[in-house]
Amino acid sequence: MASTDPTCDTSPAAAAAQLEQLRRMGPAGRLRAGLRFSQSMIALSRAALRRRNPELDERALRLLWIEQTYGTDLARKVERHMERVGWPSATSTLQG
Repeated sequence: MASTDPTCDTSPAAAAAQLEQLRRMGPAGRLRAGLRFSQSMIALSRAALRRRNPELDERALRLLWIEQTYGTDLARKVERHMERVGWPSATSTLQG
């Protein structure tokens, strides 16, 4: 069934084909596809942060990603944990 959303650019035939493909995948296949999509989006967002912040090391990039995705409070908790377990130090990028 096609979307009634006027901003949707998927044709009714394409939407029907997508729905049929999802039905054929079954629950496990849909879960695998969703996890792959999620992993791809995480990788793309991290790559974008890396391009915009080439001066940051991996630790700082991870903290920045956590901050932007889950908030400053969690990022600070992760940063404290990293310090406790001896993750290589870097200048904090956290806001506030």
